[in-house]
Amino acid sequence: MAEAIRVNVVDGPLLWQGADLRLRVAKKPRPKKTDWELGRVDAIVLHGGIRLTEDLSEGFMEQHQHYQSLQDQAYNALRSKIIYAELKPGTRLSAIGLEKETGIGRTPIRESFVRLREQELVETRPKSGTYVSKISMEHAENACFLREKLERSVLIKCCSAATPEQKHRLEQILAESESLDHSETRRFFDLDNLFHETCFEIAGRHMLWDWMKSVNTHFERYNWLRMVSQDLDWEPIRRQHRRILEAIKKGDTDTASYLAETHLHLMPEEQGPVIALHPDYFELSKDSAI
Repeated sequence: MAEAIRVNVVDGPLLWQGADLRLRVAKKPRPKKTDWELGRVDAIVLHGGIRLTEDLSEGFMEQHQHYQSLQDQAYNALRSKIIYAELKPGTRLSAIGLEKETGIGRTPIRESFVRLREQELVETRPKSGTYVSKISMEHAENACFLREKLERSVLIKCCSAATPEQKHRLEQILAESESLDHSETRRFFDLDNLFHETCFEIAGRHMLWDWMKSVNTHFERYNWLRMVSQDLDWEPIRRQHRRILEAIKKGDTDTASYLAETHLHLMPEEQGPVIALHPDYFELSKDSAI
């Protein structure tokens, strides 16, 4: 028999388990068998819970993976809308309204609220609902500091680890970025992130990039507003990326280290004007100085 999955039976029509496994169960007094959504299958009653038989394992996992996929879709869609300021701070999020808009069920949408709340992208107000949070400048400053320190090690590693194919990939990203005009701001923003993500991948630290995304959200929100709030000159960013790539190609660790420490400092002087244009978007720390 395949390894069984242990869940708990609770009152009502829903079956809940801590790892987000969820199925419907027809409750019976002292059940010996259970009717599941996937069809009638045998289940072993065990100390107030049930153990799924092999007959259910494959179908159950398929359903769970589908459910997780829907939850990921809801989370990614909402995260993107918050990052790109399509959902402004203070916007109330309705699971019913989002279900109609996205076609994703209310349950995975509500579960995505939990993940967004963990990243402080949304907040729940008692007896009111879930709302998009303001941009925390304290979070943004800390994320900037963390990314700067991580990227220094990453770029130094890239100098020795990058293959010709990987260097060509960075060249392609940079070439596309350099070809864009100012009507393609979102693509430029995404390519900026992709350039850095690819460096993390080259250094064998893509897991760190994925983790950093969860703590980097307020910094990303600030950077997006910075990019669209004024006539930002893209050339300094492009020149920095070009210099980073040249340092990687030459294996120049000193230059790569220096550029990692200066690249993210292109925006400090622009913080004031961005906040002045969008005062309702920000929650300021005492000494904001990205």
